[in-house]
Amino acid sequence: MKESIFYFAISFVLQWVWFGVVHPDRGVTLLDMLTFSILFTVMFFFIGRIWRYQKKGRSE
Repeated sequence: MKESIFYFAISFVLQWVWFGVVHPDRGVTLLDMLTFSILFTVMFFFIGRIWRYQKKGRSE
């Protein structure tokens, strides 16, 4: 759970810096950034679960 919160926070901060400071005229809203941060977190959650499952299968 702590890892998922870390992924969410990092992705949101990076998006905020990119779309808020570097390219402010892209038309990306706060809701867009939250949505993509959640999707990023879910994606890495499932990747982590699959990776642990495959790693466990190889050690047996």
